[in-house]
Amino acid sequence: MIEIGFCHFMVEVMKFIGRLLVFLSLLPLSTAQSPNIISNRTTCPIDLNYVLRVPFNSSFCKNFRADPQMDITQIPCCQVLLSLFAIGLAQHLKATTFFLLPNIAASNSCLQNFQSKLTSLALPPNLVSYCFDPIQFVTSPNICAQIESSQDWVSKLDQTTAFDSACKADLTDLSSCDACVAAGFRIQQELITVDGNRSHSRDCWFFTIMYAAAGIINDSEPESEGNLSCVFGLPLLNNTLVDTAVNLPKKSYTALVTAVVSATGGLLTILFLYFLWKESLGKKRAYSENIRNFSAGDEKNDTELPVLSLRSILAATNNFSEANKLGEGGFGPVYKGILKENQEVAIKRLSKKSGQGYQEFMNELKVIAKLQHNNLVRLLGCCIEKEEMILIYEYMTNRSLDKFLFDPRENTKLDWGKRFRIIEGTAQGVLYIHKHSRLKIIHRDLKVSNVLLDEEMNPKISDFGMAKIFEINQTEASTNRVVGTYGYMSPEYARYGHFSEKLDVFSFGVLLLEIVSGRKNSAFYHLEHPLTLAGWAWKLWKEGRGMEVIDASVRETCMPNEALRCIHVALLCVQEDPVDRPTMSSVIHMLANEATSLPLFKEPAFSTHSNYKAVCSSSPSSSIFSNNLVTISIPQGR
Repeated sequence: MIEIGFCHFMVEVMKFIGRLLVFLSLLPLSTAQSPNIISNRTTCPIDLNYVLRVPFNSSFCKNFRADPQMDITQIPCCQVLLSLFAIGLAQHLKATTFFLLPNIAASNSCLQNFQSKLTSLALPPNLVSYCFDPIQFVTSPNICAQIESSQDWVSKLDQTTAFDSACKADLTDLSSCDACVAAGFRIQQELITVDGNRSHSRDCWFFTIMYAAAGIINDSEPESEGNLSCVFGLPLLNNTLVDTAVNLPKKSYTALVTAVVSATGGLLTILFLYFLWKESLGKKRAYSENIRNFSAGDEKNDTELPVLSLRSILAATNNFSEANKLGEGGFGPVYKGILKENQEVAIKRLSKKSGQGYQEFMNELKVIAKLQHNNLVRLLGCCIEKEEMILIYEYMTNRSLDKFLFDPRENTKLDWGKRFRIIEGTAQGVLYIHKHSRLKIIHRDLKVSNVLLDEEMNPKISDFGMAKIFEINQTEASTNRVVGTYGYMSPEYARYGHFSEKLDVFSFGVLLLEIVSGRKNSAFYHLEHPLTLAGWAWKLWKEGRGMEVIDASVRETCMPNEALRCIHVALLCVQEDPVDRPTMSSVIHMLANEATSLPLFKEPAFSTHSNYKAVCSSSPSSSIFSNNLVTISIPQGR
């Protein structure tokens, strides 16, 4: 009888582990890291003392080591902490009717408090800052079906009776728990249908479990045993499954508890490593399949580019030696190489660790191979062999514009004449891809580090990995995956994923202000400096102090009218409404013709840092557990 009861118990344990794994696999989690959680006067609205009461299995976090190479969604400790923090959010939902926190300050305060509780449990002091970004827990209508409160939840869902009924039961009972989880999945699917964006599926699941655990359906507390083990799937040290197993003697019972807890943790670790290995294997297989397709000619014929052997690339770069390395791009390093004909080239080696490496490679190959313009970097060839994906460009002696513009030792080489020539050349390059090339292209990542300089300081636009090809008569498009660089993205793109030529115009306006002022756009994105670069320039212009925008190193030697005209044009480019922004052909005309009267401009779209942060955090691809404010491609000098 005991043997039968024990077997039944182990079956139930395995069911519990299965539900826990389902929960962990579906929980959303930020992939962006926020190293510093900033103190704020606003206090946390959640009582986090429950962290000290809940007997969760902290062994997942005991020996935590930050690994920048590892996807946070694959780190068991981060997933366990997310489950633990979700208990507090469910309490907050019950008390206030809101699923998430009111603002970034409240989120900062809660996460700071959360870390202090974990630290008192002898856990590492960097767990929260590594696993979470405060913005992911801030209320926004762009997370799941425009739901912010429990009232929104009820209004969006036509029928929740089955869900309410299923989750009212005693969730410590395994069959009741299974029924509740199954009903939750059905609600999640309904929310995704209402939302219309499948990328929000994990966030909708997170809302579903918080609603189930908040005590709205029944009188249970988020901390209740059923919610902890069933809804949150939190690994506990003393799970009540053991209590219902068999009536073993106390000594045997204690040993069994210890064995089951150890086995559960061990099994979770083994399964986690298995899934990680399986995912890695799948990526390798897809990678190999892509290479076979390219080598078979499925992709190659469209480019009309020379295909070099890996042996010749290794010889050109001295086996990719550090001495030949020019910089690090968003998808891999760039090396200087010398081909057999003594031709200097820049060799971009796409990283095999990059999730979008192959797509970026083929996109850049197809796009740039068809472009021929003095102000665009030329793609000379490619190599795809033995799991290597390599692009070969013309070599730019002076590397990228930012190396001169923002280095006090180098910026004196950029007199006003050179700066204005760079401005005009860059504008011509953008106009070409918009209007005059064989393909109509939106660059989507125009910035100073993507403007390269030849030996005569002529500009050439590079990095077309994020570019989008338009049909000839197409004027705009939308995406659920916003890519680009913080500070250069237009509001309609950052907010809704809409992009057109006017996205590049906006980016060009920011770039133009950087060239004229010699100031980094990113240098303005700190809490102690509330204005953006555009906001700062607009404020000075409005006060009649436009000359102060000009870089001090050229202020006395520049042509004042020309420099002020550049600032005026830049402020036209960074306006909120894309309709108000000029086309690139108008930009070139206004820059070249002093007799042309310039239209008035409105306040820039992002005049303050907080304004930009708020808009970007509500972008279509942003989720409470993903931060898309990072640079997608960050190439250094070539």
